[in-house]
Amino acid sequence: MKRYLLVLGLLALLGGWGCSVVTSGRPIGDAPFPVDPGEWEGTWTAADGGPVVVRVEDGRKGQLRLSWMEGAREMALKTADVMLLKTGAWHFANLREETESGAPVYLFARVKREKGLLIIWPPRPERFARLVNEKVLPGTVSREKVHLGELGPEHMKVIASEDRGVLFDWENPLVLIRTGNR
Repeated sequence: MKRYLLVLGLLALLGGWGCSVVTSGRPIGDAPFPVDPGEWEGTWTAADGGPVVVRVEDGRKGQLRLSWMEGAREMALKTADVMLLKTGAWHFANLREETESGAPVYLFARVKREKGLLIIWPPRPERFARLVNEKVLPGTVSREKVHLGELGPEHMKVIASEDRGVLFDWENPLVLIRTGNR
């Protein structure tokens, strides 16, 4: 399975979250999450990963551009555009990924930035799969991924609460430390 480098708000390795991923046909969240460039721009580093440089493309729309080096022997500069959206008090980072069919999908996670830290909680595929199979959330389930369908406000309420169980991996977040300013 292709490994995705998702820097949500700043960085997350989706491939490291297991063989299954949760995707959506649209970004997760109801409204843009405006960001202050002074609080987000700079270099962020995970304990077991390389640095990621974050630039705010449009602070009012919560749009970030991430850059990092990838590859062990043949280093290559990679970039990703991340859209930050919110639902209530929850913030989500969304990364657009093109599929072979040309239709985009979005990889997402819950994010929180506080005092030089960025905390990223990946979705738990097995929990989302259960809710899709029970018809609580629209979507499809396959061995490799859970793909969410068209989400309405009632679905976002399920995702942004714990009424139907814990849908994000609270026990194993990716924590990034801000190691350099703009």
